[in-house]
Amino acid sequence: MMLADLPVIGALGAPPGAAGAVSLAALVRETVAAGVERRVLVFRPARLSPQHRRPARLAMLREAWDGLRRTSRTRVFDLPRAGLAAVEGAPGHHLASAHEVLAGMLDPQEAAAAIELLRLPDQAAAVLAAVEEALGLDAAMRAAPAPASGRAPDGATIGQAERALLSADLTSFVRRRKVCRLVPGGGAPDPVWEDRRVALEDVCAALLPGCDTARAPWLARRFRRSIDARLLAGLTHAEELRGLGPLSLTLGVDAVTSPEFLRLDAMWPAALRGALTVAIAAEEIAADPAGFAFAREVLLLRGHRPMLDVAVPGAVLALPPARAGTALLRLRWSDALPALGSPGAEALRAALPAAPESVVLAGVDRPAAIAWGWEMGITLFQGRLIESRRPGA
Repeated sequence: MMLADLPVIGALGAPPGAAGAVSLAALVRETVAAGVERRVLVFRPARLSPQHRRPARLAMLREAWDGLRRTSRTRVFDLPRAGLAAVEGAPGHHLASAHEVLAGMLDPQEAAAAIELLRLPDQAAAVLAAVEEALGLDAAMRAAPAPASGRAPDGATIGQAERALLSADLTSFVRRRKVCRLVPGGGAPDPVWEDRRVALEDVCAALLPGCDTARAPWLARRFRRSIDARLLAGLTHAEELRGLGPLSLTLGVDAVTSPEFLRLDAMWPAALRGALTVAIAAEEIAADPAGFAFAREVLLLRGHRPMLDVAVPGAVLALPPARAGTALLRLRWSDALPALGSPGAEALRAALPAAPESVVLAGVDRPAAIAWGWEMGITLFQGRLIESRRPGA
């Protein structure tokens, strides 16, 4: 497969010197799509101890790959950071021999960390993870420490926060991300609409320090209404309306029938009627199904598009978009998503809306997310990686 054919990283614009990583990612996708069984030997010298990363020592380790370069049964990829990968059809005798030689030159613990013999298509995710590590993309995925649990807020605390919210500058709390079309072999991400939302956790941390709103759901919903009202009121300013294009907003159920939303609807440009999408979280719908049903009908009646917003795949199975009455779905990328080809993935695929461009995969900050989305028929993506690769970003 040529470099321009389908590889995730290539579609996003490969960093300099990453041609081997891009080509390997393309081969992984090709293998998964065809269901062909292959073996992959991966060498990650960055995981070695400093003494084994010395030039002379590295040169000796790399010499073990020379035999793989000479045989027509294997294909060798030079990766960034001095990494190497080799691919061979099953059963992979040449790779097994090279793995044994390399492992014999290191202590067992270092060998296990730096050298892996993997299977395709079963371990495609592990191979793509090695590609991401070689490209330096893995650092962005390091998990942030879990926030400490706080006390439940009371009515007085929420009231004080609401008063502070009236005069607070929400600019730093508003997150703007483009939802982009990205198709295999289609070049750079193509912006389709802008997604705008308030970072609720950050607002709560600033105005409700030490509080855990999850411990008082009724007060959390009240505070959410106040936050949504500020976001919607800001959109009705003349300068905002002049610069608007296709837009999606993440709102609570109550916001759709609020005076602020009805005012925005009345001022919404006629040329953009049908270009406003309102994403509502599955947990909000579960908490107030009747309220959501009414909000959904209001949106549809006014020519807007309701979208089901789910953070975990189980929510799609529990509340399929067809049952929720929404033609659009936003699914969050995470390690909880089922592996491609698994029964879980097929069950999820069956629950996804079938219409083109009806599913957005959000939280995309690694190429493996795009590869997974493409295999599931998704072409709309949103996230840090997409944002960083947009033309003019």
